[in-house]
Amino acid sequence: MDIVRRHVRRAWIGAALVLLAPAAPAAGSGPGLYVGDSLGVGTHPQLAALLRGVPIAGDTRIGRTSTEGLAVLRSKLRRVHRIAIFDLGSNDARPATLARNLERARALTGERLMVVLTLNKPGAGRFNRAIRAFARSTSNVALVDWHATAGREQLLAGDGIHASATGYRRRATLIADAISRPAAGPSRP
Repeated sequence: MDIVRRHVRRAWIGAALVLLAPAAPAAGSGPGLYVGDSLGVGTHPQLAALLRGVPIAGDTRIGRTSTEGLAVLRSKLRRVHRIAIFDLGSNDARPATLARNLERARALTGERLMVVLTLNKPGAGRFNRAIRAFARSTSNVALVDWHATAGREQLLAGDGIHASATGYRRRATLIADAISRPAAGPSRP
């Protein structure tokens, strides 16, 4: 039964994303843009394979900070992109910097669905509070609680920050699931 549910869910995700795609996307662009750091290096290819044929352009780099990612988002985001995945923060030194860059990313992405993920790193709690507060404060943001999932399902590599091979596949599935469900509007604590 779980296999049937997974296949039905994947078919639904694919159908939903195809509906978001423009009639004639420009080369190298599509319904989504994924901007990330080393976690994105491992996750983006898994997401692309999972969504089969639904273009999610990616720009990921090991060691990238959210400030650098914001510049990438600014330079690569196009009208054709309906989804922006901002998978950054692991290389930031201060939660305030990440919080400010999330707000700036939201200003750039406008009304598009924006997907953000919690982190696993030393001192992650302060960063994750900033990420969760951001997700609660603005509409059309999908929060993927990678921190809780990775810990519960033991999906981290030995460094406690990066994902295992299984973890990267799970991250991609979580992002695909977040894309497929409507994001909640802002909620006030």
